[in-house]
Amino acid sequence: MTGYFGFMPSTELSNEINHARDSAAKGDAVLYPIRDRVAKAINDELVESTLVQVVIDLPPNDKKDTMLKLANFIKSTSTGLLGQLLGKVDNAQALKSLAFLEQSIHLDPNGVQRVGFELPESLVDQMKTSFAAVAAGDGKNQRDALKTQFKLFADLSIKHYMEDFNKTLDLGMVKRGLANAAKGTITKAVHIAIDKLIPALGKEELMIFAAHYDQMVYKV
Repeated sequence: MTGYFGFMPSTELSNEINHARDSAAKGDAVLYPIRDRVAKAINDELVESTLVQVVIDLPPNDKKDTMLKLANFIKSTSTGLLGQLLGKVDNAQALKSLAFLEQSIHLDPNGVQRVGFELPESLVDQMKTSFAAVAAGDGKNQRDALKTQFKLFADLSIKHYMEDFNKTLDLGMVKRGLANAAKGTITKAVHIAIDKLIPALGKEELMIFAAHYDQMVYKV
């Protein structure tokens, strides 16, 4: 079996993905604007599903407001970076990025289309064990494990979308430097968010947090 993280794309993103597939297959359209729309939509929905929505689901309190600001900072930083990296290219170059994004799409165990990336089976097993323990009421003893697991998960996500994807863009030296700097900034911000959020969550909040991610991590 293969481990995965995957979020369910919105109807709008699903339509963009299908349009990109059709356009790439027919080869009768300029592809870079289509690639750009798909890439930006995936970025937005990835950050929404992994950071923004889980914070929104938590009960109102001061730390929720702080975490929401941090989540939105990460979203705006990654969105701004994409806007600077993407640009006009020929179809052959755009197809490289579309092929990569296509590899990020798969079916979950229920046959539902998801967007995400592969995870090591060992990490999926560890996360599922922690989620189950939290659901059973033993969240207190899972906090350190969850911090470690989510930092690994975040690093894999950033590598997939901010390193591996960027290799398909054929960036020049200046843009590569910009991308590397942004990657470092976002990695640091996400790790700070994990260190601050997980220890601060109460029992019920931790259950909400674990349940949110539990349905996005699985094996096929």
